[in-house]
Amino acid sequence: MLLSRRPFILIAAVLAAMLVVTTIWSGMGRRAASIEPLPQSEVERTVTEKGTTYKLSKGRLYRVNARSGKWEFAQQVYDPEFYSKNYIEKNGTIFRKVDGAEPVPVKRHFVDDFESAKHLADLIGLERGWTSCELQSPKAPTVNDYVKLRKLIVKGEADFLDNRIEPIGEVVHGGKMALKTVSMSPSRGMITAKSSLSTELMHFVKGDDVWMSLWCHVPVDSGMPFTVLDLETTWIKQQPGMRIVIADGKHACFQLKGFEHPYYRQPKGKEVLFPTGRWVHLTAHLTLTEKDDGVIELWQDKQKIIDTHGQTLVLDHVIYNSFEIGISAYNEQGKRATLYVDDVSISNQPMKD
Repeated sequence: MLLSRRPFILIAAVLAAMLVVTTIWSGMGRRAASIEPLPQSEVERTVTEKGTTYKLSKGRLYRVNARSGKWEFAQQVYDPEFYSKNYIEKNGTIFRKVDGAEPVPVKRHFVDDFESAKHLADLIGLERGWTSCELQSPKAPTVNDYVKLRKLIVKGEADFLDNRIEPIGEVVHGGKMALKTVSMSPSRGMITAKSSLSTELMHFVKGDDVWMSLWCHVPVDSGMPFTVLDLETTWIKQQPGMRIVIADGKHACFQLKGFEHPYYRQPKGKEVLFPTGRWVHLTAHLTLTEKDDGVIELWQDKQKIIDTHGQTLVLDHVIYNSFEIGISAYNEQGKRATLYVDDVSISNQPMKD
């Protein structure tokens, strides 16, 4: 088991180092002079917010000066060389590079029923496939705080502070174990609280079909999580992607986190309530594209509640490499949230129940 955990720690170190490089690059960009507008062919995305227009080109976000028309550097959104730095292809197979270890094959199919796991540490590592967890809470409010805590918990050198993630047998859908996630309300100054489990070994790109399934259970006396499932990229700041949201604490829907943050909701007046106090089966199908013709389908307990089209990738060359389940965002005040998750799966092929 110790060997299986080592790649997780190395992957986390690679991601941390990438963030440092991005910060340094951003600082250099702030000192750079304004530039003349680039050709439209080099613009990846144009966004207007509060009357200000922004242009994205090769990972660099520019603010358009309304008076001069020149572009002013705003921030580095992603490293344009992220693919060559983090992936390698051998004999038609794509591998994720891991510093100090052998490259790891990416996944296009992943399932877990949480059986035979007794602790969080049993889930994290290449043997099981999960690579990270997020425990952002009032007692671990910053990224540095919960990353440090996570490492200690995985090593068996610390216990949870307030938020918790653990395999448990008290409420299960199938078998003897399920995953229990618990989150406190975010404290003042926090954007959100989190108690989730993720794997960053996935690999879905433009044109792919993605099928996802999970069983979830929110107790009657619990706060309602804002999001219960995320399919994201970790190679872009703020980790944009498609996520299943419980809108207004009542109705399941999809949201594309990133840029305009569009929601894909159930038909107005025909919404199906997301219930508490019992197991709920959510299944989804996406076709990935940066255009507005992507397929977006969501079922709740076998009833199709969303059937629409829209943008499902923030950029055409994005790789969705992170699959996250549990309480991936919680904002309700005055009440803690509990979410049980069981029998989760993601694949590029349709899946049987």
